[in-house]
Amino acid sequence: MNTDCMSHPTRDCDDRDEPGSSAEGDGPPEPADRPAPSPAETNVASDCLASERAAVLMSRVATIAAMLARDVARIGIRVVRDAEMQSLHRRWHNRDATTDVITFEAHPEGPLEVDMVLCLDEAERAAASRSHSADEELLLYAVHGLLHCCGFDDHTASEAAAMHEEEDRLLQEIGLPAVYRVKGGAS
Repeated sequence: MNTDCMSHPTRDCDDRDEPGSSAEGDGPPEPADRPAPSPAETNVASDCLASERAAVLMSRVATIAAMLARDVARIGIRVVRDAEMQSLHRRWHNRDATTDVITFEAHPEGPLEVDMVLCLDEAERAAASRSHSADEELLLYAVHGLLHCCGFDDHTASEAAAMHEEEDRLLQEIGLPAVYRVKGGAS
């Protein structure tokens, strides 16, 4: 999945600065003993996703955010179709193709403040090949973006395996099936 965290905050992807990766190191940071996090402000906006579906996505993302090794202050999610995602992907990554998720992180330290754009068309295509719902696929994209901002990366096979294992763990924690098999890749 193609997710880069951004070093400058954006709202609806209207910042003119070029994004850069803020995920550093070989793996995720070790969770520290800390008090239970306060609930993150989570918002999902979409012209292409019914409000009931957006509310479920928002609730699931907020639940998973509370399980992350990093405190989360705010998560903004916008669900779009291929044409808009392709335009954003071209603008921010100079790639003339759609993608699943683009993540913009306000700053790499302190509580996470992040804006994400998720592609519903891509989720519908991937969900059909993975035999689960597009809503579960959208949630996977959001989790993937959050994990990038928590220090995970997927540029090598071993990094991708660790990231997919954590995605599956988080999804299973909230009662959903795993999307990846640790030894077998995508299911």
